[in-house]
Amino acid sequence: MKKEFYIVILAFVFLSHSTALWALSPNFKLEISEVKRLVNRTCRWQMNAYPNMDENRIWKSAGDLSWENGVFLSALSRWAEFVKEPQMIEWYESICNRNYYGTSQNRLSIYHADDFAVCMMYVTLYNKVRNQRILQHTQARLDYTINHPSEIQFGDTTACKYDRWTWCDALYMAPPVYAAFSRITGDNSYLYFMDKEYWATYEYLFDKEEQLFYRDGSYFDKREKNGKKVFWGRGNSWVAGGLCLLLEQIPLDSPLRERYESLLITLLKRIAPLQRDNGYWSASLLDPDAYPNPETSSTGFFTFALFWAINNGLLQEDIYIINAMKGWQALKKAINNDGMLGWVQPIGASPETVTQNMTEVYGAASLMLVGEQLIRYFEKK
Repeated sequence: MKKEFYIVILAFVFLSHSTALWALSPNFKLEISEVKRLVNRTCRWQMNAYPNMDENRIWKSAGDLSWENGVFLSALSRWAEFVKEPQMIEWYESICNRNYYGTSQNRLSIYHADDFAVCMMYVTLYNKVRNQRILQHTQARLDYTINHPSEIQFGDTTACKYDRWTWCDALYMAPPVYAAFSRITGDNSYLYFMDKEYWATYEYLFDKEEQLFYRDGSYFDKREKNGKKVFWGRGNSWVAGGLCLLLEQIPLDSPLRERYESLLITLLKRIAPLQRDNGYWSASLLDPDAYPNPETSSTGFFTFALFWAINNGLLQEDIYIINAMKGWQALKKAINNDGMLGWVQPIGASPETVTQNMTEVYGAASLMLVGEQLIRYFEKK
């Protein structure tokens, strides 16, 4: 019965949105194999290109521990362990070792959320080998932020504004790490500190009328060409994807959990109708005509969140599987013959025009997260 339902849904997607014929097949083992092949190809391309990514960056990387690389490495470690790829496992472990499990020494602030992006790679490795040394640098920094909480106010325009999560990307970078350390150590102070800071950011950046997140306070009064408010696609996808990673770390019986689940549901129900007919989300969610080109980083993280929410019973499958599958098909179309995922908006803070030859490491990260959830979805069928 499940297979018949699934085939009907995907047949609808195929007829309505020109998805690939393979999606109609009831042979889920073949589908899983194809997902692994596609994601592994992109992952290997990105691993090979990793040392040279700065050549096309305006904002240069601060090394392995910078936020963009941290997002990629954390996703890669997770994917490598999930599919049990020895070469990928060896590669990410070598990066852990050469950085002594450290965090970036941000010139702006010891509190900066971006510096925690790489730490989920260490959590993945720790979960496998249970070596306390892996946790020491991250834990020391977390402990400092909790024991010496920043006193800056939201709306601060000095460099100290980064002492708190005053931009929506931060909700992807740091909260899952705090929750993971609460789970690992059994110390709820990490979880409750994170919870207080998270909802302070929510109150500051979430537009309750549009049910979307501003990138930061500088966008409150800005408008797109069509007069609509500026809601950045990738910024909101950071929040959606980050909520999934966070919920994986919060105990099922935690009294804190329900509020995060509710926010994820609200956000995904809001962005689902904003998906374009071709399966992509726009760089600017409320002015797609101003940014007609595909944008795969927002599409990737939104698609990951949709599959995750379906797999975890938070979204109604028969409604939202269509959006999730359209997103997957769109991502597939953006992968070139070499394995590079194109149409990725470069490092920035607002909607920008994207071209096919643009790529970034966090694009591949989103694809790996989607791949894992898609395989988990197929495995239930």
